[in-house]
Amino acid sequence: MHYRPEDLHKLRQRWQQPLLDPDSGQPVEVEGCRTFHDLLRRRLQEIEALGQPASPADRSLPVWRTERRAFWEQQGQPRFLGLLAELTRFGLPAVTGIEAARYEIREPCDLRGADLHAVALDGAFLENAHFEGADLTGARLAGARCFETHFEDAVCEQASFLGAECHFAAFHRARCDRALFDQADCTMARFDQARLRHASFDTTIAYAATFDGAFLAKAALAAMRVNHLTRFGCPGEHLEARARKAVRREKRHEGDDWYIVDLFPVWLRAAEVNSQIRALLKAHGYFLAADEYQYLEMVCRRHVLHQNRASEVLEWLLKDLMFGYGLKWKRPLVTVFAIIGLWGLGFAGHFRLHALHDYGASIGWGMYYSVIAFTTLGFGNAPDLDGLWPKVLLCSEALLGTILMPMFLLAYARKILQD
Repeated sequence: MHYRPEDLHKLRQRWQQPLLDPDSGQPVEVEGCRTFHDLLRRRLQEIEALGQPASPADRSLPVWRTERRAFWEQQGQPRFLGLLAELTRFGLPAVTGIEAARYEIREPCDLRGADLHAVALDGAFLENAHFEGADLTGARLAGARCFETHFEDAVCEQASFLGAECHFAAFHRARCDRALFDQADCTMARFDQARLRHASFDTTIAYAATFDGAFLAKAALAAMRVNHLTRFGCPGEHLEARARKAVRREKRHEGDDWYIVDLFPVWLRAAEVNSQIRALLKAHGYFLAADEYQYLEMVCRRHVLHQNRASEVLEWLLKDLMFGYGLKWKRPLVTVFAIIGLWGLGFAGHFRLHALHDYGASIGWGMYYSVIAFTTLGFGNAPDLDGLWPKVLLCSEALLGTILMPMFLLAYARKILQD
């Protein structure tokens, strides 16, 4: 569910409202707690004080996770459910409705906008829980069950999801910089537009997960386990770089240094992210998908290497638009037909200018000579091509044909071999 900034503000502000007596509706104090935030923190501290098993580093993760979940089921879960009931009893405002879950396992708990900084929920059963807009900075959710759990717009910086089950979990627009997802199961999790810079995904299962528009600079993706349904889309760094490129002309008056200080690092980060995604996909055998990110990487490096507008445009025309950096086999093919057509029209114009043929015959002979010239086949003496203009057309098209044909064959052969 997409929340507007004003909705998120209301969700966060409600935790500062006073507890209300269920009968009179007047502010009330419960065990020294006056606000919903105070009551939430007190109850979570009580759960944490029940005892913590040894850290996952001291034993194998599956054994630790089993012990932690057994502890949560016996002691943590009853108190957590009691906390949710207390919040409801003392009138926690809903502010906005909760979207119905696709796969509801538990009654949804409303912790949207809550301050859960450094909270310990290791091994907790959090299926269908709602943490939208919550502050989970440094929170510990190792081994937790987060099936269909909502973290949209949440702050999860430096949070630990080590070994957690995050099936169908939603992290849209969440800030998860330096978060730990090692050995987590993120099957069909959604990280669209999430900030995952320096996040760790060591041996994370990300089958059919989506990262469209996610910021992945310096994220550890090399050991992530993906399949053909895992989607990365266009990385957030790439989208950011393209958006900031629009202000390039406006900053011309600031001198040449603005390019190196402002735009250069953005394109460089985008190139590094595309390179990392390419290496990940290639390691799993998805070569065609990897080619898409290699192409995006080359585009980014073009912006990094060329400060001169003319040289950048020239590389874009000759390497990108016409060849697709050798990664897009259709572009050389389209370029071949475009050149043959344009030069054919040039020959046809020469024929009509000298009244050598009628309109139909001029176009036909023009295309014929264009194909012959492009393929450098040769046609001997041609009296109707006398003059400087036809010879310029012949020579230039022959040179282009010599360059373009091998490029098309190389790109097409690359695709066939990878198929």
